[in-house]
Amino acid sequence: MEQISQIVDGIETREDLAAFLSVAVRDLNANPGVWENDSLESFLSAWSAWMVDCPGWFAARGESVPEAPSWKLIGQMVLAARVYE
Repeated sequence: MEQISQIVDGIETREDLAAFLSVAVRDLNANPGVWENDSLESFLSAWSAWMVDCPGWFAARGESVPEAPSWKLIGQMVLAARVYE
């Protein structure tokens, strides 16, 4: 299976994001040790914290924070929230 971090790069549509989220659930079940935030509470807390800090993530990539997220960015947020502290 492709690495979850590679799959997120291919997200373009709502359907792609839905498929990615299914892969994320399978990845969590198969690799719980990789997920720093493996409970819903810790995952949502990390997602919230990442959203506050995301301007730094964009700046490091030489990008500005988008006004509205893309389907791909939502997938990237999921990846960030799985390990963000």
